[in-house]
Amino acid sequence: MRTVEIYTGAYASGKSENAINKALEYIKNNKKITLVDLDTVEPAYCMRPLEKILKEKGIDLILQSDYFGLGEAGSYVTNEQINCLKKSNNDVIIDVGYGVTGLDTLDILNDIDLEENIKIYLVVNTAKFETIDKNSILEYIKFNAGENKKPWKKIAGLISNTHLGDETTKEDIIRGYQILKEVSKETKIPITSISADEKFKGQFDNDQYDSIPVKYLTRLMPRALW
Repeated sequence: MRTVEIYTGAYASGKSENAINKALEYIKNNKKITLVDLDTVEPAYCMRPLEKILKEKGIDLILQSDYFGLGEAGSYVTNEQINCLKKSNNDVIIDVGYGVTGLDTLDILNDIDLEENIKIYLVVNTAKFETIDKNSILEYIKFNAGENKKPWKKIAGLISNTHLGDETTKEDIIRGYQILKEVSKETKIPITSISADEKFKGQFDNDQYDSIPVKYLTRLMPRALW
């Protein structure tokens, strides 16, 4: 049975970077993976500019066909995106763009309701205004759930990804985790990992913090259009 992992979160939360790095982890473990960019809001700012790099690394990609659609004006979606789950027998990672409908964007995918192993991860950057503290994160979780409350649309895990770009410190990462830990206690949604730039390798004992694994990210998104 294959896994369908879905990465969601507020604007600039780091969901795309986390989705890409998880795809690279699959490749490293000799697994076949299809990475789907389902950002219908700002496709020009997502994975399209990284197509060549990601394909060279062995990732099967489903992307927007061009740069049409910027900001809240949104964009069309392609048949390949809509049928991404029917097209591939691989494990699938889907990067869902932020936007007014949150996870309801997934409703456009044919046969998603037939998938038996869907895991949705909310990527949280507490350096962003939308998710700056416990209350704002709780509000974002409600917003992100969308209007269509299907039973499979539940968050399997939280990813602590507090960062300030190149200015990020270890203290920033820990502070963000502590805020998200309060959310986890209230919602009963586990924190599955802490994300950190690969420059922090060696700064967390046993690559863990508070018994939560620290995942070091290779930052590719700065090479995209920003």
